[in-house]
Amino acid sequence: MRILVVNYLDINKLPPVQSLVQTLLSMGIKVTLISFGDIKNEKLRDDKNLKFIKLTDTSNNKFGKAIHFFSRKKDLKKIVTEQMTMNDILWTTTDLTVRELGDLVYRYKHVMHLMELIKDIPKYPYQNFFGSNLKKYAQKAYKVVVPEYNRAHIQKVWWELEECPSIFPNKPYSVNIENIPSEVNKVIRTMLEEKRKIILYQGVFRKERNLEDFAKAITDLNDEYVFYIMGSESLESTELLKKYPEVKHIPFIAPPYHLCITRQAYIGVLTYIPMFSKEHHISELNGVYCAPNKLYEYSYFGIPMIGNDVPGLMYPFEKFNMGRVTKLNSVDIRKTLMVIEKNYDELSLGCKEFYEDVSLSDAINEILS
Repeated sequence: MRILVVNYLDINKLPPVQSLVQTLLSMGIKVTLISFGDIKNEKLRDDKNLKFIKLTDTSNNKFGKAIHFFSRKKDLKKIVTEQMTMNDILWTTTDLTVRELGDLVYRYKHVMHLMELIKDIPKYPYQNFFGSNLKKYAQKAYKVVVPEYNRAHIQKVWWELEECPSIFPNKPYSVNIENIPSEVNKVIRTMLEEKRKIILYQGVFRKERNLEDFAKAITDLNDEYVFYIMGSESLESTELLKKYPEVKHIPFIAPPYHLCITRQAYIGVLTYIPMFSKEHHISELNGVYCAPNKLYEYSYFGIPMIGNDVPGLMYPFEKFNMGRVTKLNSVDIRKTLMVIEKNYDELSLGCKEFYEDVSLSDAINEILS
């Protein structure tokens, strides 16, 4: 079997897409990947059964991107049409990818994979009046794929699908990292020299993540803990660093090397505030039924987690006893951290059970069956 995976985003910013491709390759499936970005994952890049076609975008501002919108769509469709003469399945990874390909997807056995919970997407960049009608593409797709159980049922209702979407969890294919870049090793050495217990947040810095209450809680615990935040710098992160000396910043590190930082943590932080989580066309429910790859990344290393009370976190935390949810204020966060501390070994075992509970190859078999 041969599968064409089309990812109209940077491959390095979507770890689940890397996991998808690696899982397909491990099952003996030949994969052609069309994507922006250079593949920094050496094992993926060097796999002889992977053909990589890199997309480029020379426009550097919104105006330029809008001008080149139609020419980019035309070029992408041409590449996909050529490659599908040698492939059996067209696998799109995001809603944006489906928008770019449009009705072309009808020609092929199409797997429509979604990274977020979404009803529709604007037909053209920077406008919100005309949707792309993702519903019609989903209804005619061979399979629709989402990363989380509740999202599957929501998408089924929204799009009036005959079958519930399949689930491919945001679990990393592998966490065995080799040939670690020198800049990453430098960060690791700094963390290993840290005398305090590391509480780690990895992700975007936006008001919806409410990291300040975590910073305040950790500050109130004196010198026993330190709060590391990792991701691309923003106004929120800059203000946090100025206000709280117990907060240390690590710049964005491309997957899979970010896992080298993950494993240094003592407790992992996950926060999603639904009232702030609507971004562009993404549903407000996206934060409620979050499906973070961090659940699997922390759990692989046996790192207990703390997060706010939303179903996407509370259900796995309770089912596997791998973390605790908390109200997002410094007092409750501090109390919850102490509960995790007292039950640390038990929670660490729960993390391992959670990680082993899911098989990526089984998920692929279900999708392709």
